[in-house]
Amino acid sequence: MLERIRGAFEKLRLGGDVDSALKEIQRALILSDVDVKLVKELTERVKSRIKEEKRKYPGVSTRDVAYKVMFEEIVELLGGKSRPFPVVPQKILLVGLYGSGKTTTAAKLANWFKKRGLKSLLVCLDTYRPAAYDQLKQLAEKIGVNFFGERNGNPVEIARKALEEDADVYIFDTAGRSSLDEDLMEELQEIKKVVIPEKTLLVIPADMGQVAGREAREFAQKIGIDGVIITKMDGSGKGGGALAACKEAGVPVYFIGTGESIEDLEEFDAERFVARLLGVPDFKALMERFKGTEDLEEVLKGKYDINAFYKQLKAFNEMGPLDKVLKMLGISSLPDDVIEMAQKKFKKYDAIYKSMTKQERANPEIINESRMRRIAKGSGTTLEDVRSFMKDYWRAKKMFEKLKKARNVEKLLKRLRI
Repeated sequence: MLERIRGAFEKLRLGGDVDSALKEIQRALILSDVDVKLVKELTERVKSRIKEEKRKYPGVSTRDVAYKVMFEEIVELLGGKSRPFPVVPQKILLVGLYGSGKTTTAAKLANWFKKRGLKSLLVCLDTYRPAAYDQLKQLAEKIGVNFFGERNGNPVEIARKALEEDADVYIFDTAGRSSLDEDLMEELQEIKKVVIPEKTLLVIPADMGQVAGREAREFAQKIGIDGVIITKMDGSGKGGGALAACKEAGVPVYFIGTGESIEDLEEFDAERFVARLLGVPDFKALMERFKGTEDLEEVLKGKYDINAFYKQLKAFNEMGPLDKVLKMLGISSLPDDVIEMAQKKFKKYDAIYKSMTKQERANPEIINESRMRRIAKGSGTTLEDVRSFMKDYWRAKKMFEKLKKARNVEKLLKRLRI
């Protein structure tokens, strides 16, 4: 799946067709066991948003708009905004079915907290699976954390006794079943009453695909869960399906298991996850371009005072060379020194702007020789620097006033959108 999506993004970045890239992403998601209904909804949102944002962002190509929108929609599909897991003393109850990887995940979680300076206690509440006690005890010894459990007995009473032990973080590894039957449900409910956990986390393997959503909803309704840990994300082609299913079920994914080693547990951040796997590490830089062009459009439509001038300088400084952008607006005769002003003079102009009063920024006509001397002194620049600032401001103001007098500003703004 990820190779297909990465390929689609790469083709788009290099000038490929938007529709072809979207179709390739659709195929990849469906093959990854993402629900067809979700894929269809994502496709419709992408197409609608591309049209909207092409109108919204001047100076950004259609391909970059599509790139941004597709990236954001895939991030949203696979989890949306991340929720950092609290690094505080707490009680954590791990639940899940047979084969989900609860016991190994419990140890990984204890190791994660140990690295952050908290003392963990691993508690075995699985008295049904013969190897559960030994497995968790061995893992606890391997990572150097405390262990508590009994080979036989009542899991509810074992949990009660464990709470008398000294620890910052109590991690309870519960028993599993092939399904959430009445016996397991009653046992987990009784354990939960005794433990009163701050977090109840469902452990689900990635190879469950979209079935993960149904399991998450079932555990949420019958037991109550606060989040999910998805295991086996290293080798499953259906990892995307499990992530999408949990998002649809309204349950946040806090961690993913990315391998068999104790170290292979990471906090889940959808944007970072998608960016890394799709090979788009410069996505934040792309977002800066959108911010810069949005600021420019606000300047074109609003009042042109020194605040607007400074905002324009800042946006231009982030966007890079302006020749192409300004020519699209029909400003082909702008002097070179104004075009290069943001890069060459921004540091001084930034200091000058910050030394002005609010009244001066809003009403530049009041800035006389005396005020310029005060601004120069306050900004650590020369009087000539301040004069240069004001000269560039008045020239830029004249340029934008001419532009705003055009019969149809919207048409001119559209020329900025590529």
